[in-house]
Amino acid sequence: MCNLHKLLLIALLALAPALATATAATTKVVPTPFKDGQFLVLAYHSIALRAIPGDKYTITQGQFAEQVDYLNTHGYHPVSVQDILDAQAGKKKLPNKAVLLTFDDAYLSYYDFVVPFLKQYGFPSMLAVVGDFIENPPSKGLPEKLMNWKQIKEVAKSPLVEVASHTYNMHKGIQYNSIGNTGPAVNVRLYSPQDKHYETEQEYRQRLQEDFSHQNKIFESHVGFKPRIIVWPFGNHTGISWDIAKNKGFRMGFTLVWGLGNITNLAETPRLMVESVPIKDFIDNVLYPNHKPTIVRAVQVDLDLIYDKSIEQMDKNLGKLIDRLYAMKVNTVYLQAFADPDGDGSVDSVYFHNRQLPVRSDFFSHAAHQIRIRGIEVYAWIPSLSFIFPDKAFNKMYRIQEKSNGKNRPSQSWYKRLTPFSKDVQEKVGMLYEDLAAYSQIDGILFQDDAYLTDHEDFHPDAIQAYQAALGKSFPLKSDAEDSAAALKWGKYKTQALIDYTKGLMRIVKHIRPEIKFARNIYANMLINPQAEAWFAQNYKEFLNNYDEVVVMAYPRMEKAHKPAQWLTKMVENVKAHNGLEKTIFKLQAYDWKKKRWVGNEALLEEMRDVLVAGGVHLAYYPDNALENKPDISTIKLEMSRQTDPFAR
Repeated sequence: MCNLHKLLLIALLALAPALATATAATTKVVPTPFKDGQFLVLAYHSIALRAIPGDKYTITQGQFAEQVDYLNTHGYHPVSVQDILDAQAGKKKLPNKAVLLTFDDAYLSYYDFVVPFLKQYGFPSMLAVVGDFIENPPSKGLPEKLMNWKQIKEVAKSPLVEVASHTYNMHKGIQYNSIGNTGPAVNVRLYSPQDKHYETEQEYRQRLQEDFSHQNKIFESHVGFKPRIIVWPFGNHTGISWDIAKNKGFRMGFTLVWGLGNITNLAETPRLMVESVPIKDFIDNVLYPNHKPTIVRAVQVDLDLIYDKSIEQMDKNLGKLIDRLYAMKVNTVYLQAFADPDGDGSVDSVYFHNRQLPVRSDFFSHAAHQIRIRGIEVYAWIPSLSFIFPDKAFNKMYRIQEKSNGKNRPSQSWYKRLTPFSKDVQEKVGMLYEDLAAYSQIDGILFQDDAYLTDHEDFHPDAIQAYQAALGKSFPLKSDAEDSAAALKWGKYKTQALIDYTKGLMRIVKHIRPEIKFARNIYANMLINPQAEAWFAQNYKEFLNNYDEVVVMAYPRMEKAHKPAQWLTKMVENVKAHNGLEKTIFKLQAYDWKKKRWVGNEALLEEMRDVLVAGGVHLAYYPDNALENKPDISTIKLEMSRQTDPFAR
């Protein structure tokens, strides 16, 4: 450690009591709601002598000292990686308000300043090393020099230091779609523009295995051991990457999701990124690590309206949409991942690379990327049953069946759907969802409203076999004259079958995108009429229990509501009765499909306010036409802007 750093360290340590007094005097301490087995992880980068303009991830040594002092004087208990692993193994309990300090990229300030400073407090810490950075330091883009292998080996000998892997050469972006977007190397599949080839799962696994193996070898060579902890670059990972990491001996993985860690799930340990902010903001983040609630303001967007045969024109159309979304200040977009240009609800092509359906345009991942980098969450909006696959015999064999005049026939309902009771359907649709997750970066999935079964459906042989195994030989109902109790029982069984079907798709997606959220559309009638479950096999209470969010299709014109304000108010009251406000998004109707005209801007705004006045929290609307400014942005932004969110950070 150089003399300058020694002098600064002495000065900061001498100042610590004064910092403690000032902090205690000016801050109202609110206990962090830690539960047994929970712990807080803070993520740092460079700890420099002075601030670097424009670099929010480099904090000064004075700021760091102030933060450590706050933790030390406000009941936080420093723990090591070993303490957490021992707690998971049942060998010990974590103290209340346990905190672990982590440092990414192995900057020289960790060696010169952080380690000796924390030693004075007895605080353990963890250092995450990018092997390729140490062997081939980047020529630009770093706020300071990096440690060398000799220094890394030296700090690794300290009982207060855990040296972890930050991968060997995955701390970079790679091209992941045909249009040229780049994403975190661990988190996306590589696209080769020369070969026009998307990386397969096998190739993706091989790429990660080679990186992790090489990192282990250089650790053994230079430090004397294999790392047991992996810190995901940019906080991004997949379920597949964790499977590979476990096989390579890693016992714990760190992300950059905000929240508290828990010994029950060390594979996806959250970390709070520490930025160069005043101490009051640091304290606020530490006290509220799970974030304050966010009010959803969402737009459901048709890529069909953006589509053009010319990619250049399609990208210009996308630019107009993004400008509109940004100006409106919404925070969520339900983005169409499938193609339905004729509007018949039957999906025979999509907007993403996959193994099952033709690709109308490989544009979804690009559109999602461009929207997400503006700070807007993107949910892929996609059906679960209404697919028309190229194999016509498959479609015919597995079409949902209805009973009419005592005979079974393919369902005549608007959505031409496949039966959810077939394992072949589950497998085929599952592969489609798997490819959607693998080849795009998304925050969520919105299940289309095609996941329903009327009281005359499903008489498919696979469905009948399932009913009779579960409910007895008397099911399904033989005629409309059966009693209502039996009909409701049958409806509830079908409700659960559809939920189980979508949960199977959710498991497939979560294996690739572990942090993804799921929302499902529900018909408004399910909240208004308690008998409606028998008609559609949907149940609001069950949706609340099984999905992260429920999107109510609050379409008063579609439902022929003569008094929309009263109808919307009743719906909100029913949501309140189920304690569902936090998870329910009210999606309003911006277009009258029966009259084939847009709903008036003032009428739509009034309906938004009807929902909010009644106590609703989250709003969305559909459809939207960015190219024609429908609905008018100057009017609807008055309620759609996330700036109306009192908790917006």
